[in-house]
Amino acid sequence: MEMSAEESPRRISSAMILALRDHWIEACGARAMAERADIDPLKMPKLLPHVVLTEVHQKPLRFRYRLIGTWVTEMSGRDVTGRWLDEEIYGNNTERMLWAYHKCVDQRTPVAVREQVQFTAKEWIVIEALLLPLGNDVDGVTMILSGVDDVANSVEKPPEGSRYTLDWQAP
Repeated sequence: MEMSAEESPRRISSAMILALRDHWIEACGARAMAERADIDPLKMPKLLPHVVLTEVHQKPLRFRYRLIGTWVTEMSGRDVTGRWLDEEIYGNNTERMLWAYHKCVDQRTPVAVREQVQFTAKEWIVIEALLLPLGNDVDGVTMILSGVDDVANSVEKPPEGSRYTLDWQAP
Protein backbone atom coordinates (compact mmCIF):
# COMPACT_ATOMS: atom_id res chain seq x y z
CA MET A 1 0.00 0.00 0.00
CA GLU A 2 1.34 3.39 -0.95
CA MET A 3 0.46 6.64 0.76
CA SER A 4 0.86 9.46 -1.71
CA ALA A 5 2.42 12.84 -1.06
CA GLU A 6 -0.97 14.42 -1.79
CA GLU A 7 -2.59 12.52 1.07
CA SER A 8 0.20 13.12 3.52
CA PRO A 9 3.02 15.42 2.35
CA ARG A 10 6.38 14.32 3.68
CA ARG A 11 9.91 15.44 2.92
CA ILE A 12 13.16 13.58 2.55
CA SER A 13 14.94 13.54 5.91
CA SER A 14 18.30 12.02 4.86
CA ALA A 15 21.05 14.58 4.27
CA MET A 16 22.78 12.03 2.04
CA ILE A 17 19.70 11.61 -0.16
CA LEU A 18 19.28 15.39 -0.39
CA ALA A 19 22.94 15.79 -1.42
CA LEU A 20 22.50 13.17 -4.16
CA ARG A 21 19.34 14.93 -5.35
CA ASP A 22 21.18 18.26 -5.50
CA HIS A 23 24.04 16.69 -7.48
CA TRP A 24 21.52 15.27 -9.99
CA ILE A 25 19.67 18.63 -10.28
CA GLU A 26 22.96 20.40 -10.98
CA ALA A 27 23.87 17.75 -13.58
CA CYS A 28 20.49 18.21 -15.30
CA GLY A 29 21.01 21.88 -15.99
CA ALA A 30 18.02 22.99 -18.09
CA ARG A 31 17.16 19.44 -19.16
CA ALA A 32 14.45 17.23 -17.67
CA MET A 33 17.02 14.61 -16.66
CA ALA A 34 20.76 14.16 -16.54
CA GLU A 35 22.63 11.65 -18.69
CA ARG A 36 24.96 9.04 -17.21
CA ALA A 37 28.02 10.97 -18.45
CA ASP A 38 26.87 14.02 -16.47
CA ILE A 39 27.22 12.23 -13.13
CA ASP A 40 30.74 12.63 -11.76
CA PRO A 41 31.57 10.22 -8.92
CA LEU A 42 34.56 12.40 -8.00
CA LYS A 43 32.14 15.17 -7.01
CA MET A 44 30.30 12.91 -4.56
CA PRO A 45 32.77 10.54 -2.88
CA LYS A 46 30.95 10.53 0.48
CA LEU A 47 27.71 9.51 -1.23
CA LEU A 48 29.09 6.54 -3.20
CA PRO A 49 28.59 3.90 -0.45
CA HIS A 50 24.85 4.69 -0.60
CA VAL A 51 24.53 4.77 -4.39
CA VAL A 52 22.95 2.15 -6.63
CA LEU A 53 23.19 2.34 -10.42
CA THR A 54 20.60 0.33 -12.32
CA GLU A 55 20.49 -0.35 -16.07
CA VAL A 56 17.11 0.06 -17.77
CA HIS A 57 16.45 -2.44 -20.57
CA GLN A 58 13.47 -2.02 -22.91
CA LYS A 59 11.22 -4.55 -24.68
CA PRO A 60 10.50 -6.00 -22.23
CA LEU A 61 11.11 -3.41 -19.53
CA ARG A 62 13.60 -4.90 -17.07
CA PHE A 63 16.15 -3.59 -14.61
CA ARG A 64 19.63 -4.89 -13.78
CA TYR A 65 21.94 -3.73 -11.03
CA ARG A 66 25.17 -2.35 -12.44
CA LEU A 67 26.74 -0.97 -9.26
CA ILE A 68 25.81 -1.23 -5.59
CA GLY A 69 27.50 0.90 -2.95
CA THR A 70 29.29 -0.72 -0.04
CA TRP A 71 26.86 0.61 2.59
CA VAL A 72 23.90 -0.91 0.71
CA THR A 73 25.74 -4.22 0.28
CA GLU A 74 26.70 -4.36 3.96
CA MET A 75 23.21 -3.41 5.17
CA SER A 76 21.55 -6.00 2.94
CA GLY A 77 24.12 -8.67 3.66
CA ARG A 78 24.58 -9.53 -0.01
CA ASP A 79 25.94 -8.20 -3.28
CA VAL A 80 23.49 -8.51 -6.16
CA THR A 81 25.56 -6.57 -8.70
CA GLY A 82 24.76 -7.86 -12.19
CA ARG A 83 21.45 -9.42 -11.13
CA TRP A 84 18.05 -8.61 -12.62
CA LEU A 85 15.60 -7.06 -10.17
CA ASP A 86 12.82 -9.41 -11.27
CA GLU A 87 14.86 -12.50 -10.39
CA GLU A 88 14.09 -14.27 -7.12
CA ILE A 89 16.16 -11.86 -5.02
CA TYR A 90 13.16 -10.07 -3.48
CA GLY A 91 10.70 -12.93 -3.08
CA ASN A 92 7.17 -11.69 -2.32
CA ASN A 93 8.40 -8.08 -2.39
CA THR A 94 9.38 -8.10 -6.09
CA GLU A 95 6.34 -6.15 -7.32
CA ARG A 96 6.61 -3.66 -4.45
CA MET A 97 10.27 -3.13 -5.29
CA LEU A 98 9.66 -2.68 -9.01
CA TRP A 99 6.87 -0.13 -8.50
CA ALA A 100 9.26 2.80 -7.95
CA TYR A 101 11.49 1.77 -10.87
CA HIS A 102 8.52 1.59 -13.25
CA LYS A 103 7.23 4.96 -12.04
CA CYS A 104 10.66 6.57 -12.50
CA VAL A 105 10.93 5.27 -16.09
CA ASP A 106 7.30 5.82 -17.12
CA GLN A 107 7.10 9.37 -15.78
CA ARG A 108 10.76 10.28 -16.43
CA THR A 109 10.90 11.85 -13.00
CA PRO A 110 12.54 11.16 -9.65
CA VAL A 111 10.73 8.99 -7.13
CA ALA A 112 11.39 9.22 -3.39
CA VAL A 113 10.01 6.79 -0.83
CA ARG A 114 10.30 5.91 2.85
CA GLU A 115 9.57 2.28 3.69
CA GLN A 116 10.68 -0.78 5.57
CA VAL A 117 13.65 -2.37 3.90
CA GLN A 118 12.40 -4.89 1.28
CA PHE A 119 15.57 -6.66 0.29
CA THR A 120 16.66 -8.34 3.50
CA ALA A 121 15.16 -9.90 6.61
CA LYS A 122 15.73 -6.74 8.63
CA GLU A 123 12.21 -5.31 8.72
CA TRP A 124 13.12 -3.02 11.62
CA ILE A 125 15.25 -0.91 9.26
CA VAL A 126 13.36 1.95 7.67
CA ILE A 127 15.00 3.51 4.63
CA GLU A 128 14.57 6.42 2.34
CA ALA A 129 15.34 5.80 -1.30
CA LEU A 130 15.52 8.27 -4.15
CA LEU A 131 15.47 7.03 -7.74
CA LEU A 132 16.78 9.54 -10.29
CA PRO A 133 16.30 8.99 -14.04
CA LEU A 134 19.31 9.20 -16.33
CA GLY A 135 18.81 9.45 -20.08
CA ASN A 136 17.67 11.81 -22.80
CA ASP A 137 14.64 12.78 -24.87
CA VAL A 138 15.48 10.33 -27.67
CA ASP A 139 16.32 7.17 -25.70
CA GLY A 140 14.23 7.87 -22.61
CA VAL A 141 15.48 6.62 -19.26
CA THR A 142 18.48 4.36 -19.80
CA MET A 143 19.73 4.15 -16.21
CA ILE A 144 18.49 4.95 -12.73
CA LEU A 145 20.79 6.51 -10.15
CA SER A 146 19.51 5.71 -6.66
CA GLY A 147 20.47 6.67 -3.16
CA VAL A 148 19.53 4.55 -0.14
CA ASP A 149 19.87 5.57 3.51
CA ASP A 150 18.39 4.51 6.82
CA VAL A 151 16.36 7.09 8.69
CA ALA A 152 16.49 8.40 12.23
CA ASN A 153 14.13 7.04 14.86
CA SER A 154 12.52 10.48 15.10
CA VAL A 155 11.20 10.33 11.50
CA GLU A 156 7.63 9.19 10.96
CA LYS A 157 7.65 5.61 9.77
CA PRO A 158 5.02 4.16 7.43
CA PRO A 159 2.80 1.34 8.68
CA GLU A 160 4.11 -2.16 7.99
CA GLY A 161 3.65 -3.21 4.36
CA SER A 162 3.22 0.36 3.11
CA ARG A 163 5.43 3.21 1.93
CA TYR A 164 5.31 6.96 1.97
CA THR A 165 5.94 8.75 -1.29
CA LEU A 166 8.10 11.72 -0.40
CA ASP A 167 8.26 15.17 -1.93
CA TRP A 168 11.67 14.91 -3.60
CA GLN A 169 11.71 18.61 -4.55
CA ALA A 170 11.19 20.07 -1.07
CA PRO A 171 14.27 21.66 0.53
